[in-house]
Amino acid sequence: MDTPRTAVVLVGRNPTPALLSSLTLPADHVALLCSDGTRAIADRVAAAVERIAAPSSVRPLSAGPDPHDFAAVSAALDAFHRDHGARPWFLDYTGGTKVMSVAAALFHRHAFPADRHPHAGRWRHYLDAGGDTLSTADPVHPGLPLATTGVDLRTLAGVHGARWLDDRDPEPVRLVAQGGKQALLARFPDMSPSVRRGVVAEGRVLSHLRRLLRGQPDTEVLGPRQVADPVHPTGSVADFDAVVRHRHRVLCVEAKTRPADVVARAGWTVAKARRVFGGAAQVLFVYTGPVVPGLREAITAYSPALTARLVHVWNLGDLLERITSFDDLRGAFFPTPRTRPPGAPSRPIPPVAPHADPAPVAHPGPGDGPVLVTALGGSRLGTLTAVHAHRPARALVLPSRQSLRDNVRVAAARTLHAAEHPGAAPADADRLREAGYRDRVRLTPDPVEGADAEAVAAVAHDWIVRETAPGQDPDTPPPPVIADITTGTKAMSLGLALAALRSGACVTYQLPHERAVVCRTHGVLPLKGRAAVDWPLVLPGYAPLDGPLAARLCRAARTQVDAALVDAARAALADAASGPVAVWMDTTLADPRECLTAQERPSLVLTFDDRAVGLAAPAWRRRRAHDGRTHDVTPGAWAQSAFAATLHLQLRCDVAGAVVALTRPGRDVGRARELVDWIAHTAPGDRAPADRLSFGEPLRPLVVTASPDALPALLDTDVSRL
Repeated sequence: MDTPRTAVVLVGRNPTPALLSSLTLPADHVALLCSDGTRAIADRVAAAVERIAAPSSVRPLSAGPDPHDFAAVSAALDAFHRDHGARPWFLDYTGGTKVMSVAAALFHRHAFPADRHPHAGRWRHYLDAGGDTLSTADPVHPGLPLATTGVDLRTLAGVHGARWLDDRDPEPVRLVAQGGKQALLARFPDMSPSVRRGVVAEGRVLSHLRRLLRGQPDTEVLGPRQVADPVHPTGSVADFDAVVRHRHRVLCVEAKTRPADVVARAGWTVAKARRVFGGAAQVLFVYTGPVVPGLREAITAYSPALTARLVHVWNLGDLLERITSFDDLRGAFFPTPRTRPPGAPSRPIPPVAPHADPAPVAHPGPGDGPVLVTALGGSRLGTLTAVHAHRPARALVLPSRQSLRDNVRVAAARTLHAAEHPGAAPADADRLREAGYRDRVRLTPDPVEGADAEAVAAVAHDWIVRETAPGQDPDTPPPPVIADITTGTKAMSLGLALAALRSGACVTYQLPHERAVVCRTHGVLPLKGRAAVDWPLVLPGYAPLDGPLAARLCRAARTQVDAALVDAARAALADAASGPVAVWMDTTLADPRECLTAQERPSLVLTFDDRAVGLAAPAWRRRRAHDGRTHDVTPGAWAQSAFAATLHLQLRCDVAGAVVALTRPGRDVGRARELVDWIAHTAPGDRAPADRLSFGEPLRPLVVTASPDALPALLDTDVSRL
């Protein structure tokens, strides 16, 4: 029988896709492929799947300590395949690293070639978050709608390592939800007016939500909940005024009696919502009193990452009047799943021969003039370092619709020139054109569909065929080909890998932590030299800084960040560096209005060749963006600012960036560090040593206690040698 009853599901840092896929695939046996670092997450997913679906078996399967090891992933799957008797099995490659996803998808294609298994494309799945389906590699198959029966808020929080302190609504809120304000006054006549206003607002919102969702299938509404602190089990690490679930999507609700609090709390609320429920969580703020125009826009101005897709802002009166049915609520806050209609494949391309491995015997080096094809992702740095790593004779860069492609071609050409002429002055645009470097780098005229691996494979394969076609001299061998999958979406990476297999190319991934690349066929290969990067292209919003930061700050900015501490840390890292250091300043610090959100970004970024260290020191007493008043900052707000600065650098530099979040002794530094660790999914035992600066975990900032005249040993690190 050619129908799988077993599934392999990849597990990464976000466990929700693995949970949903395990519940959706029609399998009796589930293997959760993880790395040693995500084994605890896989264990939590396994426990949830066992409780909800009760399959015959569900077990974690580790590929070892290195999630970027092609061979280890393939070896783990090969052992599984043999133990399974080579019978068909489903694969969901949504989770894990890009290397894990690509290695697993390619192994599955190799194990079940289309000539012997014509429906094997329907056995490979990828979770389409926008469509709420498990898409397949078969273009005529519409995919599987996600199964969410049995998934509740406790389960979604549990797979993320979170649990409630208490499942019961607090009595004051329960009284308002059930009996209105009069019930609250009768039970708590001495409650202060300010507290009463807050309780009444929470109760009215909760009552309205429950009325809208009553009797609706696959929905859930909880009242106020506190999340247990993993470090202090009897304490709370976060709370929500209400939590709504529709299928697997979550809406975390906050009720405010002061509209100004909406802007001030938006960042922390999004951070804790996504920490507890993952990428499917959104936030709804409901405020009482008159309508405040521009409140939603003020949140985006505070932090551009807080988009309208993540954060909704409603006046309570508007909410009660305009959201009057379940369909209204679903349409306002939960995206409508889109389905892929069945149809014929748009562009078939020749597959690689079954069981063939056409990659070259030796990996092509920089002197071999390879042809390079790579993607352009959210961070342009990976594209530039790929050009440096492989020194291609010609390169094709595939942007998606979301990519920022301005000036990428010139920057990549300049990086290539610097790699081939070390020590030479940077080449200008005219020099690059005259010497032919600009012509050696091309971008596709039209963006590719970043979610369609086969479409990406078609574009890349066509270009490779043209570039490797026989020339006039039949004795001249075609150039070797490299597909670098470091940047872009997973689907784009898989598409590049498919094109590579069909073309006899090497598939590589960059390892900045080791300053190496890993080839699917040839293993880990050290890099030669360091890439020359056009940092203005990579760091929009930053400008070169020569003197002290404190001298460039406008008056208002001095209340937002600790410039003296940042300057001291900058001087120490620059003095310790054995190579060149460039310093870049957040330009908003010089603007009296824009600087009021400066704590959400690194104040300085120090670049060491192709590495970047962000320095952030959010102030503990700041001026509010909405009313100009100064206020004390809570440990949660400080932690959120440190994490926002980390995310800001990660989006630009990915794994080649690291953030040091600085604070002076005093305040509640220990608590702030705990909250930063919690947001960044860092267990207490996994915290990086306080004296070590490293790269490879771009979403884990290093929180450092320091003062300008007493700096820690960490800031003596020679980053140029890392």
